[in-house]
Amino acid sequence: MFKWFRNAAIERELTEILDRRQQVRRDASDIRDYLLWVLEQDKSGAEKFSDEALNRAAELNEQVGAGAMYWMTDIAVQMAVLAEATLRGFSTNVGNELGATATAEEIVKKVVQLP
Repeated sequence: MFKWFRNAAIERELTEILDRRQQVRRDASDIRDYLLWVLEQDKSGAEKFSDEALNRAAELNEQVGAGAMYWMTDIAVQMAVLAEATLRGFSTNVGNELGATATAEEIVKKVVQLP
């Protein structure tokens, strides 16, 4: 009986880990999609800080919590470091993999790879 209980506990723990991984993956995908949406809005000349943009950001923040803010800030830092390296003439893994003709969308997708 103890062995069954231990196996059931291990199975439950594994299920929780896999469920959490799936939630993190969904959150990462939603953050990436939001960043791509903001990029598209910027390209189309849409109003910055519109009600729609702020509502979408609030929904994402409610879904993911402070992690969303930290994650997007970390992505912005990574993008700034990539830009600095490029301006200084250094190659980066993103530049090497995507090439000189990479679009902003491709760069975001490369920087925000899903776990």
